[in-house]
Amino acid sequence: MTTALAVAKYRFRMVAASEIVLPEYKGSAFHGGFGHALRKIAPSWYRHLFEPGPPGNGPPHTASPPGNAWPKPFVLLPPLDEEHRYPKDHPFECELTLFGPAIQYYPICHAALEYLGATLGLGENRGKFRVDGVDIARIDPAAVGSAPIDHAISSTEIASARQGVNTRRLALHYVTRLRLKAGNRLHREAPPFPMFLARLLGRLNTLANLYGDGELIQHPQRSELQQRAEQITIEQHDTCWDDWSRYSGRQKEWMKFGGLLGSVTYVGDMAPFLPWLALGEWVHVGGKSSFGFGKYEITPDHQPA
Repeated sequence: MTTALAVAKYRFRMVAASEIVLPEYKGSAFHGGFGHALRKIAPSWYRHLFEPGPPGNGPPHTASPPGNAWPKPFVLLPPLDEEHRYPKDHPFECELTLFGPAIQYYPICHAALEYLGATLGLGENRGKFRVDGVDIARIDPAAVGSAPIDHAISSTEIASARQGVNTRRLALHYVTRLRLKAGNRLHREAPPFPMFLARLLGRLNTLANLYGDGELIQHPQRSELQQRAEQITIEQHDTCWDDWSRYSGRQKEWMKFGGLLGSVTYVGDMAPFLPWLALGEWVHVGGKSSFGFGKYEITPDHQPA
């Protein structure tokens, strides 16, 4: 990995100022509310985050990805609890991850979330909340002391944190809905590892190409990894497809946002893939990632080398 993508993850600690009524998946309310607030207070910044596109005089590696579909330079992860109603004074958290140049937009993102809570309101009843504080994530959650709020972590640092792990069994737990496509169709079963890896490496390269220093993994290494991925098999899984619909205020129609939930255990020599899987924990994988979809956690089976 010779190039890098800067990543910064912020955990917003919030408290309900009045009752808040939320949908089944809170990501729709948070994503829509965040976008609405941002467009109200800073329309130009809204376009940078929600309608990204080629810069006027960008470097060559910022050419549009296939299909001209620029991924948004952020992931907004909503609270993951199962509560649909937050009573007054109920604490909750959401996470905002920014990529590359978007990290400089943190202050306006913070202001937008404060405006959402104090003025616009959240959920079906426009419940109000306040932002009580913000923490910035680190690679080592046990690290003591505070980091500067604009502290970014490079993709190289995230990947290297997994070095030294030797495992032949690894579980991926899909915390939020995973939406991977095979051809033009959503894959509704536990994904074979080569498919999962291909989508992950594609997302990492696209993000780094558009918002970083260029591709994280070059074609020869990527081809080698894909060949090795063919040796990885699924030992067990408990995945299920979970359908969910949301109304898009921008498109004025109901949209289906189903995805896979559960866990998949892969068996084989997983060591070469761990750095890339570690990066995926930070950037998510699959469709609708800016809504918080595609979040997974890896659970390696630590064994002596």
